Amino acid sequence: MVTMHGLIAHVLSAAAIASSSVLAANCKISPFDASWPSVDEWAALNNSIGGSLIRSTPAASSCYPDNPFGSSFNCTAVKSHWSYAANHSAWPESIDYSIWNNNSCVPPRCIRVHKGSEDQIAKAMAWASDRNLRIVIKSTGHDLSGRSTGAYSLSIWTHNFKHTQYQQGWNIPGSNDTADVLICGGGNNWGTVYTAAHKVGKTVVGGEDATVGIGGLVLNGGHGLLSSSHGLASDSVYQVKVVTPDGRIIVANDVQNQDLFWAVRGAGGGQFGVVTEFVLQTHPVPKNVVTGGLTFYPRSKSTISKDASWFAFAEVASSLPDLMDQGITGTLMAVTGETAVSYLGLSEALPGASVMLSFLVYNSTVQNMNGTLQELAANITRASHNQVNLTLTSPEAQSYWSYTKPDFSASQSAGATSLLSSRLLGRNELCNLPRSDLVSYLQQISAAQVPESGTLLVWGLQGGKGPASTTDIRRGSVLPAWRTAYAHVMSYGGTVNATADPSEALAVGAKWYETVMEPVWRVWAPHTGSYMNEGNPFSSTWKHDFYGKNYRRLQGVKQKYDPSESIFVWSGIGSDHWQYDLQSGLLCRVHPQ
Repeated sequence: MVTMHGLIAHVLSAAAIASSSVLAANCKISPFDASWPSVDEWAALNNSIGGSLIRSTPAASSCYPDNPFGSSFNCTAVKSHWSYAANHSAWPESIDYSIWNNNSCVPPRCIRVHKGSEDQIAKAMAWASDRNLRIVIKSTGHDLSGRSTGAYSLSIWTHNFKHTQYQQGWNIPGSNDTADVLICGGGNNWGTVYTAAHKVGKTVVGGEDATVGIGGLVLNGGHGLLSSSHGLASDSVYQVKVVTPDGRIIVANDVQNQDLFWAVRGAGGGQFGVVTEFVLQTHPVPKNVVTGGLTFYPRSKSTISKDASWFAFAEVASSLPDLMDQGITGTLMAVTGETAVSYLGLSEALPGASVMLSFLVYNSTVQNMNGTLQELAANITRASHNQVNLTLTSPEAQSYWSYTKPDFSASQSAGATSLLSSRLLGRNELCNLPRSDLVSYLQQISAAQVPESGTLLVWGLQGGKGPASTTDIRRGSVLPAWRTAYAHVMSYGGTVNATADPSEALAVGAKWYETVMEPVWRVWAPHTGSYMNEGNPFSSTWKHDFYGKNYRRLQGVKQKYDPSESIFVWSGIGSDHWQYDLQSGLLCRVHPQ
């Protein structure tokens, strides 16, 4: 639950800091500046855009004495739904992970454009940029890196851009070819998009969680169940409509505004403007989905069994590229310590690694999946010298829609407080090194800040042939490492104190990852990188990790379309020019101009 102390500290600190006119001159404006728009100016803007502004009214305000912000929500309902992502999506001021807004109700005068046309958004953004006012873009609220929140800002809430239209034979700009496409408003989530595609007998590449917004996922690349077959979500984009911070409404595709079109397909989440519409390539629906898996964990607490579990883990990791080339996708989860007890239902914590594999394959048979699992199980048994307990999950076949049908109430990831570190791993990192080295790296990325608690590793199997086979013109600015990657590996070994001051808690967590985890990736996989939507925004090598060789070119695009630097996101293009203070709410230049 959010706490009120963050808001109080936020306002008092801002009042003290803003007293320095020299400092304030180099910051985005706040309500403590004389230049902050007056009530009449806000009213005039609101009138000019058809009454589309709202002042944030945090839902959780009702849980505090006298309901200071006048929330219309019942406190009991707020608490019971706090962990559901769909509710944060429906609350314009709220995000899933409140540590990024200082664990507080949103400060006053964070004004949001909550509905309206592209013309109205353009007018509002130009108005804000002219006044040195920060702009924030929020779609659904799924946000692991705090990019969709910011104090004292004009926030563009794309929630109401929810149109979908299927069009056959759409002319691909600059080509004589046509495609069957789904034209989607930027405020859709994947559940609504998948449902629209299903109605016309098609599917699209997107995220697995129905409540995830299409904008934030597509703009940073986007991986999902079909990525290993058809590439990343951004690889299926033919055209976008963008409202830029200086108030332009731009159509970008292969023949017009190509620089912006390139940038937003992979490195564009909340950085270059508001994408109000996507034209997405549709794909044939797979005939079926065949699922299956296996689980193994150390047979005993002995050193022999512990060591054997790590070699079994390495056997699986090194097998992934070949398995994925055969059509396998899915997820691998590795757990240690008390985390393994909770995930596997063990009676006690065991030394070593416990691994859960959830595989799926399209257009195949139960017999083929069973053969794959049996062969892998035999290899695990051999690699571990029969020192792990191993259980198979029987393969099953079902229709694609029955497997992927959106469940909008299922996502309960909200309300968590965590950081993570991630890396993209390919054949070089998984197959082309001595087995003892692979074991060592797996052990190192399984480190836990609280050793007895253990850790969680999540391996998404979304790379392989799909991203690798994407044609050059469709690749956009996605981190190039995706084209040789097989596994997207996330490590959750760090601990963030949910009750501490958010800035201090994040700093402590960031230091642990920078000291313990990031050095491992830099030695093991120095030439790959990380997926920005699920990575460590505090990595000292974030430019390389998230953008690779594309960073310098992206700087030019950012300067062209956001010359006032109205939009700031953590580890975004040019973000090193700015410092955002969670306590004061001020966004100030690191090196004043």
